Amino acid sequence: MAENLPIMMLGESEGVADFGGGAAIIGLDLDILGDPVHFRIGVAQRQARLADIVPLARTVSAKITDVVVEKIRSDGGRIPCCQSCSACCYYLVPLSVPEAFRLREEILARPQYQQRLMLRACLLAARRILSRKPPKSFVGQTKPGSLGSLAEPNVVASWYASLKLACPFHYKGVCTIYEQRPLACREHFVKGSARACRGRRGTAKVVEMPVRVVDVLGQLASELEGMKVEAVAIPLALPWCEENLERHERTWSAAMMVERFVEILKAMASKDSTVAVA
Repeated sequence: MAENLPIMMLGESEGVADFGGGAAIIGLDLDILGDPVHFRIGVAQRQARLADIVPLARTVSAKITDVVVEKIRSDGGRIPCCQSCSACCYYLVPLSVPEAFRLREEILARPQYQQRLMLRACLLAARRILSRKPPKSFVGQTKPGSLGSLAEPNVVASWYASLKLACPFHYKGVCTIYEQRPLACREHFVKGSARACRGRRGTAKVVEMPVRVVDVLGQLASELEGMKVEAVAIPLALPWCEENLERHERTWSAAMMVERFVEILKAMASKDSTVAVA
């Protein structure tokens, strides 16, 4: 999706000339499992919406997960997860509020026939979900489709699994939004056997990430909007966004948003003894 974002990850040799006057570079240094990770973030001197920080969050998440996965593999562990595997595409996938708004934009940027197919798949999934009585904790305290803070996430996840409902963006074994997939998907890896993920023989253990960027975005949106941390179920994301368009259009200083994103990320990373913040 071609656009001029107010927030952009920069390469080592890139500057901020394209951002206009007053643009700045914000650095982020992390030590992930002993490996130093450095980011240079270009920030324009203008306003930004919640959706505008999602590309940055995806890049940071990808780098962190790459380091973790490579460490496990270098120690002889097996990570069977790959793009062609769809074993976890039947899980309840939560989107942070910024991700929900970003996903809507990315879908609307696609050809109309793709938009119609994706919207239809989401509506069919939503009807099936709403036709079954969910646990009370499924219903958020804000708008329909929200998962709220999920007081009983395991109960909700078990209920959702009983529906045997594939992600609406999963088609013939392929993720149709793979490049735009949620952070919850990007940060979910298992160590062991892919057969175990499908209920067959073997074992598979979920890999714990040093920090989950999806939680960082959730906290950021909560602070900026002055609301509780909120998550949105991916099958209900599009109708949820339509109910919350006024929130989609709210803006904040791009520099302030990035600075707070970095602060939250560092704070969450420092809570885990396996991650040292530089």
